[in-house]
Amino acid sequence: MALVGVFGVNGPEWKAAVRCFFAFMMVALWLVSQSIQLTFIPVYSNLYLAVTINEGSFILISAMWLVLNNAVRVNLLYGGWFVFSDGLADVFDSKRVAWILPPIAITLSYFGISLLHFPSVPHFGVPALFAIISVWLLQYITRDVKRAGYKIAVQVAVVFSIQWLDLIPVLTPYGFGWGELSVAVKEASLLMEKDHLLNMVCGLAFVFSSLASLLLTKLFVSYEKQLRQLCLLRRRERELTRIRTDQARMRLYQEMQYLVHDLKRPLTTVLGLADLLSISSDQATASHGRAIMSAAEKLEQMIGEIKNPDCVREASVEEIVNYTMAQVRVLPWGNIVSVVIADESMKKSITLNVIRFSRVLVNLLDNARHATDGLGSPLVSLKVRAAWNEIFFIIEDNGVGFTETETGENSGWGSTGLGIAFVRKALEGFNGALKYEERTGGGVVCTVSVPTARTEGR
Repeated sequence: MALVGVFGVNGPEWKAAVRCFFAFMMVALWLVSQSIQLTFIPVYSNLYLAVTINEGSFILISAMWLVLNNAVRVNLLYGGWFVFSDGLADVFDSKRVAWILPPIAITLSYFGISLLHFPSVPHFGVPALFAIISVWLLQYITRDVKRAGYKIAVQVAVVFSIQWLDLIPVLTPYGFGWGELSVAVKEASLLMEKDHLLNMVCGLAFVFSSLASLLLTKLFVSYEKQLRQLCLLRRRERELTRIRTDQARMRLYQEMQYLVHDLKRPLTTVLGLADLLSISSDQATASHGRAIMSAAEKLEQMIGEIKNPDCVREASVEEIVNYTMAQVRVLPWGNIVSVVIADESMKKSITLNVIRFSRVLVNLLDNARHATDGLGSPLVSLKVRAAWNEIFFIIEDNGVGFTETETGENSGWGSTGLGIAFVRKALEGFNGALKYEERTGGGVVCTVSVPTARTEGR
C-alpha cells in the first residue's frame, strides 16, 4: 500500500507500483534464500553417495541440484532488479533507468551480501558477469515485448543455461565455478576420474539450454511483432472504414447541395411568374399569384437553410413545432406522439435554423420512440414551455431510456440516424443545451433549452 501511495493508483503509475512491489518481493526472497541451507541437502547427499560408492551418476545428480538451486536464486536477484528498474523507467519516463540500474544493483548485491556475512555467499565471478551481460542484452532484444512474464521466462532460460558453466571442470582456470559447492563437485569428479563425464554432460546441457533460450526469445519477439502488426492492420482498417464513411457522407452532402442549388433555378421562374400574376387586374388571379409567391418564398427560405447550416432566422414556436410534426406524422410511429404547447408559448420567437433544429427534435423523438418499442401503451410526448428568456422543448417517454453517448454518431439503437452527437453540435450553434432526467414511473425526460429571439429579450 505504501508503494501505491508513492506511485499513484492510475494508469502507468499503478502498473509501476505493482512491478516495484513484486521486485522487492523477489529481492527479499533472494536474501532469505541466502540464509537457508536446506535446499543444498540433495547436493551434499548425492555428492557423499558418489564418493562412497564411486558412482558417476550421483555426481551428475548433485550437479543438477546445484544448478537448480543457483538458477532459482540468481533469477530472484536478476528478475527483481530488472522488474524494479522497468517500473522506475515507467514512472520517470526514462529508458536509461532500465539500462543503468540493474547491472549496478546486482553487482552491489553480490558484494553487499558478502559484507553482511550471510550463511551462503554467492561467488561473483565470470559466470555472474556473463549472466549480467547476457540478461542485459536480452533486455535490449526483448525491448518491444510488452508482457513482463515473457521477459522473465526468457531470463530464466538464459540464467539456467549459464549456471552449467560453473560445473565444467575444464573452465575452472578461467574463473568459472569458484564457489564453494561448485569447487567441491568438480574436485570430487577429478578424484573419481569422472571429470570428462561432467565436462561432457554439463557442456551439452549448456548448449541445449542456450539454444532453447534463444528459440524462446525468438518466439516471444516474433509473437509480439506479429501482434503489433495485427493491431496496426486493425487500426488501419478502422481508419480506412472511417475515411470511406466520411467520403460517402461528403458525397451525399455534395449531391444534396447540388440538388438544392438546382432547385433554385425553377424556383426563380416560379417566383417571377407568381409576381406577374400578383399584379394582374383580375383579383382572383392576383390573389392566387400572391399565395404562390408566399409559398415559393418560404420554399426559397427553406432551401437557403438546407444549403447553409449557419443560416438562421427568427421563427415562432408554432412554426417550429408544426414543421417538426409534419415530418413526424408521416412516419409509421408518428401517431403515438402527443403535442402539448402552452398558449403563451405559441407566439414566442427563436432565432435559429428551422430545418436543422427540426432535425434535432425529430431525432430525439425517434430515440424516445425506440425506448418504448414493445410496450403495450407507449407514451411519447412533445411539450413546449416558455420562461422569461428561454424556450424549453420537453420530450418525454415511458420506455427503458437510452444510453447517452458523448462521442458516438449513432443514437444507440442500431439506427443510422444523426445521433446524439449531431444534437449536441447543432444545439451548440443555437446556444442551446440538452439535459436528461429520469421520469417518475419509468422512462426519460429530455429537455432542450434555447434562448428566445433577441427582439423579445429587449
